Amino acid sequence: MKIDGSAASYNPSTYASAINARLAVPAYIDFDINFVGDASGGMAYYSITAEQEPAETYTIKVWSAILEDHEMANSSWGGYNGQEMMWIPVAYPLGSQGKVLNFTGPYPQTISVAGSYTLNPSLHPFNNLNVATFVQYASGTRKVLNANFMDLPDSATGVYGDETASGSVAVLNVAPNPSNGHLSINCLLPAEETGTIQVFDITGRVVESFPADEAASAFIEESGVYFVQLTTSSGEIIKRRLSIIR
Repeated sequence: MKIDGSAASYNPSTYASAINARLAVPAYIDFDINFVGDASGGMAYYSITAEQEPAETYTIKVWSAILEDHEMANSSWGGYNGQEMMWIPVAYPLGSQGKVLNFTGPYPQTISVAGSYTLNPSLHPFNNLNVATFVQYASGTRKVLNANFMDLPDSATGVYGDETASGSVAVLNVAPNPSNGHLSINCLLPAEETGTIQVFDITGRVVESFPADEAASAFIEESGVYFVQLTTSSGEIIKRRLSIIR
């Protein structure tokens, strides 16, 4: 096991100390993750935001893996063959080598990447699938700049032609990000649901508001950080952060 690129001893207190030291470092990388698909696969969308210039000059990558919980390892896992594994990767939406993120500023800067994934419903039941995503220096110190662990959305990610989302999870899309002020905002709602989209500035003031079933082209005059929020009739809330830069 390595923490921040350095091997730690097998002393639990050493692990705990190294982990606590890393947790105390403020994160300047943040990201949103959305999946659109069904039991056989789909697309994964990632928006990674750097709040400031990276402290080190090493290449930064984002990796993401769909993991199956408590699956039996096969012969490809060598000495682990036949053993029950805590997590086994079954798909890599961004490829096994990850995606390079070229942050150049001005900051905050958001980079969006996407990738497809394929699942076998008979082998990969949704209730056993999770997603691990992390942003890390690809060389040098190999420090992890931020990470996310989530359940793979298991029912509400299929998109129908009538622009509603199947199941119980809505989808909110905001582009481009960062923007010069001109925005395209739209969403997918579960059947029979309605909702409202609001755009807030960093003080909490509402600068735009419209029904969620109306795709919108918005314009924001002032530079800064804003938040787009979708609130559905079932009480689900989805937020997206965006930057206006001129």
